[in-house]
Amino acid sequence: IVHSSGVFTHNVSWCQCPGSHHEHHLQLLQAGLFPASTTHPRTAFTFKVLDHFLIDALECKTSAMSFFEKIRRLTNNAFPDTVPV
Repeated sequence: IVHSSGVFTHNVSWCQCPGSHHEHHLQLLQAGLFPASTTHPRTAFTFKVLDHFLIDALECKTSAMSFFEKIRRLTNNAFPDTVPV
């Protein structure tokens, strides 16, 4: 999960309840997370980090790669290469 304060690894248990959305991407959206894929999501973004990226891109002309590098540094400044991509 990518958030404004860093990248975090979490185990997710998908809901299999009768009447619920069985599609994983819809379950993530209902939880307030934006999936990176609609077929087999393994990464999700909080709407807060998407809002921060939008402001950075519009005001500072920050590229997506530079923004993610900043998030990696916030996660682990000493070893940013160890942060999952």
